[in-house]
Amino acid sequence: CTKDPTWSKRLPGVSNAILISDGLFEWFEKWHGTHVQERGASYEEFKDQLAKHLLDILYETVPQVKGKVDYWTLGTPLTEISYLASYHAASYGTKCDTNIFNRLNDKWTTNPRTSIQGLYMAGSDAFLPAVCGAMYGGILGAASILGYGGSL
Repeated sequence: CTKDPTWSKRLPGVSNAILISDGLFEWFEKWHGTHVQERGASYEEFKDQLAKHLLDILYETVPQVKGKVDYWTLGTPLTEISYLASYHAASYGTKCDTNIFNRLNDKWTTNPRTSIQGLYMAGSDAFLPAVCGAMYGGILGAASILGYGGSL
């Protein structure tokens, strides 16, 4: 909401928060291969249990929000797989593997340009997996678009 200049006019006194936590893929393995909204009551109960734990941490850290949370939702490693097709539920990019440097991949690895004129990649797709790779990939993509990627 801090990036939306109309937020305070549209939703006065309302804010939002994103809580990010690690979770093991193994916790969700028994539901792997199932579809969204078809994982059953035990999955939903487990998600609720995790969400309540995270909310307890939020209330302990920021007590003034207790009793004021109107809505919450929880994504799991299966959410990452379903919507991002991520490798083994990785939130921050593709599978880390030295094969990305094989000659076969040199047209796209560490390169923000694509074969389509005017289309650039950014983030981990333009550089390397994970958070730092995504950050530098964003810089590479922006630099190329702005004409500063001469040697790329």
